[in-house]
Amino acid sequence: MKVCFIDKTEFQYNCNDINKPFIRGAENVLINLSLSINKLGHKVVVFNNCAREYNFKNYSWLNIKKINPKNFNFDIAISNNDTKLLDYVSSTKKYVLSHSLQSIEKFIRKNQLKSYLKNKPTYLLLGDYHKSKMSKLFSIYGTMIIDYGLDEIFTNISIEDNVDNNLGMFTSRTDRNLDMLLDIWKSNIFPKKKDLKLYISPINENLENFRIFNREYVEKNEYINQINKSRVIILPGHKAELYCLAASEAQELCIPVVTMGIGSLSERVEHNVTGLIAKNKDQFSDYIIDIFSNDNLWLTFRKNLLSKRGEKTWHNASKKFLEKVTNNV
Repeated sequence: MKVCFIDKTEFQYNCNDINKPFIRGAENVLINLSLSINKLGHKVVVFNNCAREYNFKNYSWLNIKKINPKNFNFDIAISNNDTKLLDYVSSTKKYVLSHSLQSIEKFIRKNQLKSYLKNKPTYLLLGDYHKSKMSKLFSIYGTMIIDYGLDEIFTNISIEDNVDNNLGMFTSRTDRNLDMLLDIWKSNIFPKKKDLKLYISPINENLENFRIFNREYVEKNEYINQINKSRVIILPGHKAELYCLAASEAQELCIPVVTMGIGSLSERVEHNVTGLIAKNKDQFSDYIIDIFSNDNLWLTFRKNLLSKRGEKTWHNASKKFLEKVTNNV
């Protein structure tokens, strides 16, 4: 098959930037999914605003200005979150990979309705939570939940044996209820367990008096070194969180996750199997203390995560994706 991806993200990137700190979840998915589909024997072209184009055997990154339905014809076209991009490509079947909870008002305001009706795309969604929050408008031409994989660097690296049993980390974006976690840590965790320390995505505030420290944004191999020694990853979740790669990455490193299950976090964590899902803030703080204090509980989660390691590869995710879209063509 001939497959194309179309992305109009303003910052410039290509497949060689996979481990760079500026690569976000959506760009990570586009790079990995396109590469994995190509490795399965299909021709893939990615159109975006890359400054440097790449033309490999059956795998290319071209500047989006070169997109032209007269010059390119595909079996499958996948737009990154924008139906209008599908206007510029000829394809048997068209998809929109959605990474947001777009409102109908915003959809119309951004002039996407006309292109949606013209292209009749199937919306690719990230989970049951995502599907439950999307307007029925986006399911007129069908929706499909797809699997994500993880970068090979997570699946190939050795698990750290020398864990810092006092270290917890918050690895999501700061707008993903970090403020809630900080309040809970300062009021309920730190007064009871002053030996614990929390490393967070950096903010413009010094909270070291509460044993809260800013971590650095670094390339992926160094990021793994940052989190690999932690006892637990602490992520409250957020209503805008539709997948949360941070949770899946932690679990691939066999680090349990404590969460409130807000947004998609209830789908990423199996309660009492790979981590803990709290029903309220008080239980959340209790669970955080439990995971630090109860070695048997932590070791059980560690064992469970080790048994699941290696399941979330992009090879597996891409095979499932192609099976779904092939049946849908």
